Amino acid sequence: MLIRWKCALALVSLLFPVALLSAAEIPESAISSDASLVIRLKQPKKTLQNISGLLNQIDESLTGVIQGNLRTILGRSLSNPELAGVDRSRDMCVGVFLSQTKQPGLLYVIPASDTKVIKSALGKDFHLAIHEKWVLYSEDQKLVDQAVALLKSGHPSFQDLMSSPARDLFAGGDLSVYVNSQNIVKIYEPQLAQADLKVNEALTQLSSTVNSAPGVNMKPILSMYKGLAKAALQAVQDSKSYTTALKTGNDGIDLESRFEVKENSLTDQLFQKNPPQGFAQLGKFPADQLAYIAGVGNTDALITWGFDFTAQMFDETEENAEAKAKFETIVKEIHKLKFGSYYFSFELGKLSEGVLNAYTISEVEPSSQMRSYTREMMSLMKNISLPGMKQDITMTPDAERVGKETVDLTVIKQEVDPEFDPLQIQKRMLEVLYGPRGITNRMAYPEGMVLQAMGTTASMKKFLDALNATADSKKVSQNQPAFIAARKQGLSKANILVMIDLPSSIAKGYNIFAESRQKQGLFSDELLKKEGITASYLTFSLTMGKQSMTTKTYVPVLNLKSGFKIFSIIMGQGS
Repeated sequence: MLIRWKCALALVSLLFPVALLSAAEIPESAISSDASLVIRLKQPKKTLQNISGLLNQIDESLTGVIQGNLRTILGRSLSNPELAGVDRSRDMCVGVFLSQTKQPGLLYVIPASDTKVIKSALGKDFHLAIHEKWVLYSEDQKLVDQAVALLKSGHPSFQDLMSSPARDLFAGGDLSVYVNSQNIVKIYEPQLAQADLKVNEALTQLSSTVNSAPGVNMKPILSMYKGLAKAALQAVQDSKSYTTALKTGNDGIDLESRFEVKENSLTDQLFQKNPPQGFAQLGKFPADQLAYIAGVGNTDALITWGFDFTAQMFDETEENAEAKAKFETIVKEIHKLKFGSYYFSFELGKLSEGVLNAYTISEVEPSSQMRSYTREMMSLMKNISLPGMKQDITMTPDAERVGKETVDLTVIKQEVDPEFDPLQIQKRMLEVLYGPRGITNRMAYPEGMVLQAMGTTASMKKFLDALNATADSKKVSQNQPAFIAARKQGLSKANILVMIDLPSSIAKGYNIFAESRQKQGLFSDELLKKEGITASYLTFSLTMGKQSMTTKTYVPVLNLKSGFKIFSIIMGQGS
């Protein structure tokens, strides 16, 4: 049982962000720079009270159950189930020491209200040392001896390896974790050296297996997987550390992380080539969307990579060779355009017309040239090969006019081969998402932008009206209270910004599911209003900088409350 809890603690440390202690109270110098991970829990008693306060706002019935479970988990993680003799008003730390040849070693640095009681509770499996009002213990005598020596000298502790921003982040969390990834890379260097080869072998084997099926072109997909795997392995090799901190309060939950890499490494160069932006256009989207997303970062390379990916999907036949060559020529010309940020939002419509309506902005200069290239490419898309699927593409240039803008209309009708879809699941999914007509796209090209309204009922007029609305218009997202609150919680400048209203998305999705079964949707406007379920957005943002990448996730209490109410209503249907 003890070994299982040790392994569980080490695994949780790797997979979930945890938090550090406040600066000088705890003898953090007891944990050496050899530690692979350091976990810090800030004032457990107060942190538990903060969690309880948050849970009370969501539903009072949760507080007792979760509070008791958290206390049990903490006690077992410390090998002291009753937390006997532990002073829960002060911070505590655990250092995790990984090794290629033996199980992880754990060093506990725990505040004591009674050192004798702690010693008695731990039993004979642990080696202990007392430092003032702290108990240092481990099953490995060497770790305890090392900790005592470090407390006398003060160096080198794990904090000596941390940058100033990482230290501040670590110290500010209720629950924090520092991962010495440079140390972990060194420990598992032999395995990492073989990782790239093993990934290539696995993808080659997958390719030979899947390509044996008629009509399947796996080349572009495997190329994508290979590129992603290579980038991930490079980031691991270049990494120095990963620090994350979780904070809880009455307003919500905040999780911030910082990934640091070696100076001038390939990953550092990538970070510095992609400066973050403020994403002002996101506030001009139509109000009350279920999600708002923006991105920037070598956007021209990402978009042209997408076109390169598409080019690889042309049939390997002589008649398509000319079409593929033309497509690749266009892609080369697109490389010469200047790209900026990318924006996206979506809403859900009616089942009978296709539920997915999406709006996008791509900043492109000159946009008129992009229009010409898009029209040329669409005429060549009929040559694209999709596994088990035939598609018919109809494009009508200047099909509509909205104000000063002309709109191109494209309809893509896809038919799934029954041999690949015997239960007609894919066929039904396409109809649910896009409607019986197929994937409908409307595209406009005002100066410096490419606008897209996707979906049978997605309105280009609605989109353009929002983009051209006055600053105080209620039609736009920037004047929506939930949007304003969410945007404040994201990083001011970012490479990726995501705001999503999960409770509303689930409620609308459940109504659509009910409609597909010829039933009345459960979540009427009246019920939502009665239950106090209103728009609120979970916010995720990511920013790149010199030697670092920072992420921030914020979940407001209103999002949690609404989510719990929706879950309870759905569960109540079955009772």
